[in-house]
Amino acid sequence: MRVAITGGTGFVGSNTARALLAAGHEVVLVSRGTRRVAPREGLRVVRADVIAGKGLAEAFAGCDAVVHLTAIIREKGKQTFDAVIRRGTENVVDAARTSGVAHLVYISAIGADPDPAFPYHYTKWMAEQAVRSSGVPFTILRPSLIFGPGDGFFTTLCSLVRYSIPVIPIAGDGGALFQPIGIDDVVHCIALCLERGPTMRVIEIGGPEQLSYEGIVDVIHDAIGAGMRIKVHVPVGALLPAAMVMDKVLPNPPVTPSQLRMLARHNITRIDSVRSAFGFAPAAFTANAGYLNER
Repeated sequence: MRVAITGGTGFVGSNTARALLAAGHEVVLVSRGTRRVAPREGLRVVRADVIAGKGLAEAFAGCDAVVHLTAIIREKGKQTFDAVIRRGTENVVDAARTSGVAHLVYISAIGADPDPAFPYHYTKWMAEQAVRSSGVPFTILRPSLIFGPGDGFFTTLCSLVRYSIPVIPIAGDGGALFQPIGIDDVVHCIALCLERGPTMRVIEIGGPEQLSYEGIVDVIHDAIGAGMRIKVHVPVGALLPAAMVMDKVLPNPPVTPSQLRMLARHNITRIDSVRSAFGFAPAAFTANAGYLNER
């Protein structure tokens, strides 16, 4: 089939495109940026603006399905959660409907919730509502944190562990639970969604382990052989001022105020979620964190 991928040059998008091309599908990479993409048979790159909605209908023309991945985890200038996630999804939905797309696969997130106190999860929930009410046949996937070469969360946390000598700060009590899922497994789930067709429902996916934030820090510490470190728990409120300053002055801050607040929330689903929904066993983060030592 011919599949358009929004956010196609990002971490999940580039891995999804690679897998779909290997399986013999045609791929239309939809991207606002100017990142160069190596030419490949079956691949077409189309410039379009998800926030403005410009170029989307043209990009989706002739496509059997759209995988909508465009999102941000940090707000910067006009790139707000509301603009990119909510409004961007509404524009994608409109273009998919106009272009007669038969299946929209939207990648949301575990924790999507109608609580505006958590803007990222709130706009993910608003985006889901746009997909649900669109009239376009859909499947919504909600993954937990995604790990693998080129990821954001685990790579950033790895730098914190590596360079925080001799003290590693742990935000809050470090007890919030996460269910890391590998990028290859997320891509496999996306491919199976496309193969099976629209389900008209939300499917949550996570790996085979539920790890606390502090437990993830421990796994990373061991994986990279960081040596002696002392973990110190710091109240989130005490870290917020520093996070606000870093968010304003650093191009890639280690943590933002929004991310700090989200560290207090569990981000888990059924431990057998992938096996139950897709029939295979996903990889465990603990046994596969070695990629972080290759940086």
